[in-house]
Amino acid sequence: MLEVKSIHKTFHLDSNPENDKYALRGVSLTIEEGDFVTVIGSNGSGKTTLLNMIAGVYPPDEGQIILDGKDISRLPIHKRAKAIGRVFQDPMVGTIADMSLFENLSIASRRRKPQSPVKWALSKSSENHFKELLAPLNLGLENRLNSPMGTFSGGQRQSVTLLMATMAKPQILLLDEHTAALDPSTAKKVMELTNEIVTKTKTPTLMITHNMKDAIKYGNRLIMMDGGKIVFQASGEEKKALTVKTLLEKFSALGELPDSAILA
Repeated sequence: MLEVKSIHKTFHLDSNPENDKYALRGVSLTIEEGDFVTVIGSNGSGKTTLLNMIAGVYPPDEGQIILDGKDISRLPIHKRAKAIGRVFQDPMVGTIADMSLFENLSIASRRRKPQSPVKWALSKSSENHFKELLAPLNLGLENRLNSPMGTFSGGQRQSVTLLMATMAKPQILLLDEHTAALDPSTAKKVMELTNEIVTKTKTPTLMITHNMKDAIKYGNRLIMMDGGKIVFQASGEEKKALTVKTLLEKFSALGELPDSAILA
């Protein structure tokens, strides 16, 4: 379980206090096991800053971040990495282009394991295990284990990154507009894969998206952010009843015009 308690974050852009950017203003959020929370909001609403705070990119000015009962508010990013899976918008970020698919998966599989003496990781048993993991993706990747990741398409790399982020069973999964850089057809396939993996593993997940249809369709909870605050939340039957028109009306009530991508 993840608990975000009254988090505040201000970025001091220069010595003039009038130029301070208030990114988060007292954000509180609880994500239980099995929760799949979609996050929407215009640019500058605080969405990505919230994910960065959870991941450890920035420390909070005020408030706490508690993961499975442990206060990680001041824990550096590298010490949180074992517990937190993350997929970024850029498909090229999550994998190492010059290494093979086999090597990338081998590194990811050891993410949460205790350090042990160096040994040969690319075993036949590992190969069979990875083939079993890749086959359900229906991308033919189980037959390309020895291919460098740099030879894969953006959608293939993002699918592998998603698999790598979840194969070590993270305590929380953060998805930062992970389909935004993909063409519509590929984005749809990656979203379906995301839903399948998150639902199957019951990994607590926080997903930022600019696609309101996806925000409504996927997950069991939705939150809208504006001005560094959570201004609307819906879950259960209330979320199922939402429409793009309803969300647009809520943006309008805030005096906001949603980014063009959010209308997709």
